[in-house]
Amino acid sequence: MKGSRKSSTFAVITALAVALLLVSGSRPQAGEAAATPQAILGVDNFMKNVDRYRGKVSLEGVVSAVAPDQQAISLIDSGEFQDCGVTTCAQLTLPVQWRGPMPAVRDLVRLEGQSREVNGKLVFVADKLEKMTRP
Repeated sequence: MKGSRKSSTFAVITALAVALLLVSGSRPQAGEAAATPQAILGVDNFMKNVDRYRGKVSLEGVVSAVAPDQQAISLIDSGEFQDCGVTTCAQLTLPVQWRGPMPAVRDLVRLEGQSREVNGKLVFVADKLEKMTRP
């Protein structure tokens, strides 16, 4: 069961990455300069406006799925999580590639990174992940 759960989690993350690519309509260019992160964005705001956020950005969200063998997590908007209290109620889920220690499902995290094309799909590649405490 655990193996099938991991593969189904990865399948969901992959499907969402494809959806994010289709929503964006364009891909980041290799030579684009990275912008200095300014405001911390929520997952929904970032995904709905991905074309506006080229270069490095800071995001905050709640972990909804973890696939350590794929070095991937999924994030949902922290506001949606606060409203419904579960990780399965979000309308949008952001696929994230993360090579560090994995957070747990339901952790509130802050990420720095950028959208990139990975294996033909647009994903958020995080170079920094910090667990946050809930207020």
